[in-house]
Amino acid sequence: MITMIVKNTPLNRLCAIALAAILALVCSHSWASLTATADRTVIDSNETLQLLVRLDSQALMGEPDFTVIESNFEILSTSRQQQYSRVNGQTQSFTDWNLLLAPKRTGQLLVPSIKYKKDISNAIEITVRKASAASAVGQPVYTETLVDKSEVYIQEQLLLTHRLYTSVRLSDLGLDPLKVDDALVQKVSETQFQKNIADKNYQVVEIIYALFPQTSGKLQIPALRFSAYESSSNRYGGFSSRGNRIIRNTDAKTIDVMAKPAQIDIDNWMPASSIGLTQQWSSPLDQLKVGEPITRNISITAKGLTGAQIMPLTLGESDDYKMYPDQPQLTDSADASGVTGIRRESFALVPNRPGKIRLPAVTLRWWDSRKQLMQTAQLDAVTIDVAAAELSKVNPYISAPTPTVGPNTQATETAPEGPKSLVAELRSSLSLQLSLAANGLLLMLLIFVWLRRSNAPTPQRDLSGLNSARLELKQLLTNIERAARKSDLTPLRDSILAWGRCIFPQQKVKTLAEIALLLDNPELQQQFDLLDQALYNSSSEQQPDLKLLVNLIRSAIVPKKGSNRENIHSAQPELKPLYPSS
Repeated sequence: MITMIVKNTPLNRLCAIALAAILALVCSHSWASLTATADRTVIDSNETLQLLVRLDSQALMGEPDFTVIESNFEILSTSRQQQYSRVNGQTQSFTDWNLLLAPKRTGQLLVPSIKYKKDISNAIEITVRKASAASAVGQPVYTETLVDKSEVYIQEQLLLTHRLYTSVRLSDLGLDPLKVDDALVQKVSETQFQKNIADKNYQVVEIIYALFPQTSGKLQIPALRFSAYESSSNRYGGFSSRGNRIIRNTDAKTIDVMAKPAQIDIDNWMPASSIGLTQQWSSPLDQLKVGEPITRNISITAKGLTGAQIMPLTLGESDDYKMYPDQPQLTDSADASGVTGIRRESFALVPNRPGKIRLPAVTLRWWDSRKQLMQTAQLDAVTIDVAAAELSKVNPYISAPTPTVGPNTQATETAPEGPKSLVAELRSSLSLQLSLAANGLLLMLLIFVWLRRSNAPTPQRDLSGLNSARLELKQLLTNIERAARKSDLTPLRDSILAWGRCIFPQQKVKTLAEIALLLDNPELQQQFDLLDQALYNSSSEQQPDLKLLVNLIRSAIVPKKGSNRENIHSAQPELKPLYPSS
């Protein structure tokens, strides 16, 4: 009992009233109690629980510690309400916290004591039963969980289907995200449809996932939670109010994941329901020429695999052609049947010789998940007919090999025998002998005239055309050097081709290989090959030495007339290095 003695003044009376109010609040809290009550103590695993926590006073600051509940229950929502009333001298004051809880598992679950400042509530024991599928059918809202296989191989596709059946109108429907340890997860379909069950119409929400286990053993698929609100018929201001919250859990699943068969190589392990190979060419196969590239595009389509799971192709090498692979392109498509992966590979193919060239068959080994055996996808072998480059049409040394001549081979061995008998007949004819004598005199006369003309002074040769060609070559070299400094490979290749057409105007130069062949320069041919490889294959590790390439072009020497190369300039004299340093 508290006794206060104050003087009877207005100020003292106001202070006494304020002090009494403060003491009343303090004393009322010290006498307050904290209680917890649940609307039910026995629920199914797919049901929610309403928990009311009441403090018999006004909670001016803070709130109870509800984190202790989260070990057994998920707190879906929390609301707070305070009330203070005084009727006929009776005072009622309390603070309520309303919690909506969802059980995290089945069995005997405890709502532990909750603490608020110095007050502690009572604990409540809740019995959570497993909701059976049989009892779910016929209910206004229930779920269904399906898997297409009870056991799969590692990296094989598993389809998981969750369905929510509802005969009442729902709003704000949501599903927890699916997270599975040691597996790749991809949502492939989400649809809604109507279904009649036992003369009752249901709206069905179906969500399908594709799972790809990455380790063998037991794959644990957790239960998920559908949550929604019943659509209430009450309307306020033209808007429908939101009704009770509905919570339904899906079923957890355990799947056996088997390791790949021991006899199968890891490079051939692609578990799929089907795999197909298709190809396309960038140009017709009957228009190929030596040194000119063509692109081969091969697509691998695998049902039940992602594009990243498809193994790369291995194409054989050959001396008949060069091949430059490009970066693959990976794409995925999905529908209710699962994932379909596509891997597209491109290869630039450059023929090295004319004639028929056989490209071997393309094969890909994979595991048929339906038939449980190894299968082979294949593209048949292709024979291409390669025409000679236009350079070889005028140069017999390129289009056909030079016949081998032994050291003892006589030149007369290839001459026909017919002329020998003809010469004998001519010698026996007197008239023909006289004719030969006359021809001899005429020949001597022609030699005499030629000797006189050779002693005459030689007229000055016009070099204006040669000087113009040198200026053009100098400009082309400047373009080559500029592109090499910037490492612009495409402009560099175009400038080199223009340079080659300038120094060999009578040849229809189309490839760098033709220029190197005309210059008879193996080192330049090697740099040209590296330049083509860098252009056709962006991921090539070998790159041309651009500085060396420019130096080789500067020091290039055009072959003499009458060599084993075609006569390029009929009126052009033998040139020394095209671009002398001084």
